[in-house]
Amino acid sequence: MNLDLGGNNMDRRDFIYSVGMSGAAFPFLNATAATVQEPKAKSVIYIFLSGGWSQYDGFNVEVKKSVLGKSTIIKSNTDGVRVSNFYPKLARQMDKILVLNAMKTNQGAHPSGIYKMLTSYNPRATVTHPELGSWVNKCLTTPQDSLPNFVSIGSGRAGSAGFFPGQWAALPVIDPKEGIDFVKRNKSVGEEAFNNRLDILNRLNTDFQEDFGTRDSQSYMDTYSGSLKFMNSKDIDAFELQSVTPSISKLYDASKFSRSCLLAGRLVERGVRFVKVNLGGWDYHDAIYDKLPANAKSLDNGLSSLLTHLSQKGLLDSTLVVVSTEFGRKPEVNPNAGRDHHPDGFTCLMAGAGVKAGQVYGKTTQDGKHAEEEILDVTDFNASIAWRLGIDPNFEESSASGRPFKLANRGKARMELFS
Repeated sequence: MNLDLGGNNMDRRDFIYSVGMSGAAFPFLNATAATVQEPKAKSVIYIFLSGGWSQYDGFNVEVKKSVLGKSTIIKSNTDGVRVSNFYPKLARQMDKILVLNAMKTNQGAHPSGIYKMLTSYNPRATVTHPELGSWVNKCLTTPQDSLPNFVSIGSGRAGSAGFFPGQWAALPVIDPKEGIDFVKRNKSVGEEAFNNRLDILNRLNTDFQEDFGTRDSQSYMDTYSGSLKFMNSKDIDAFELQSVTPSISKLYDASKFSRSCLLAGRLVERGVRFVKVNLGGWDYHDAIYDKLPANAKSLDNGLSSLLTHLSQKGLLDSTLVVVSTEFGRKPEVNPNAGRDHHPDGFTCLMAGAGVKAGQVYGKTTQDGKHAEEEILDVTDFNASIAWRLGIDPNFEESSASGRPFKLANRGKARMELFS
């Protein structure tokens, strides 16, 4: 679609609502002084599996046989690391992956569990917290960046800025094959007329801001300014998958998730700091072994292709790839042949950026009911991601009411996860 500043497709107010106030993030402000070290990771690709990923049908298989249900165990390319039969391609890439098998959260319902995993905070009625990607966007964006530093690909929670101004939220890409809406000047408006209208708009906004300006009106101006910069970016073609070189494109199948992973890899090639890729549909309370295989195949294909892509491009050392979910599934298969919610002892994955790959960190009890060793709270998980990017997990910002909040809540970076 085209941006219409005076044409027929979309007026200015609708554009700002759709792109700015809904949370599109555009880079044009100075980075916040929140870095604590030379970063080992330049970017993060954060794959979020909403619904509650089943750890016992995935990467936590060293438990009692009865816990595995109908899953079977296969060997990986790494001695001592075994996985479920649902992930044969990733089994051949376990030398690149660190398995975190003792994740823990205090939230057992989907909305609150998703919120906690992505923000490090329990939901509250009085405030909305920024997602980790928004913190990264705010902390690491510089005026030289031409692309948004927080992009959310696929359906699902799109990347809220919480109490931050809207420009720090994610740029949403619902379908990676369709690219970005509203990034081209409407053909009915010539370039000279377009620039004249922008000059008038800037004068009006400046006068208004001097006399009546608020934080919200400044956010409005910043979002509009950033969106215009994005329109003229030399890197905007990164969103056009048809221009991907055949040697990379052929690594991926044609599924939406695989194309989302392809776009994520392409964006980190262009320097985008935080790309979230959504893959939902993991809430299998019934008939899990009828429903899970198809989703597991999508994850297996897409993630294994992404790891190969990043390796071939020489980007895996500087890109932290994360797979997370709001909680896991119970060790018991219920009477409906499904698994119910289980927040105590679930699995996440990390790869790249110097993680201790080819290993398993943490374990559950043999009956699968509890995280037992090297327990990793979701706040520590997020603190570790921030730390690897060179951001202080204790970096603090205040909400509109003046209340201070830390990036990772009380989480501590687990440096032992990295070489």
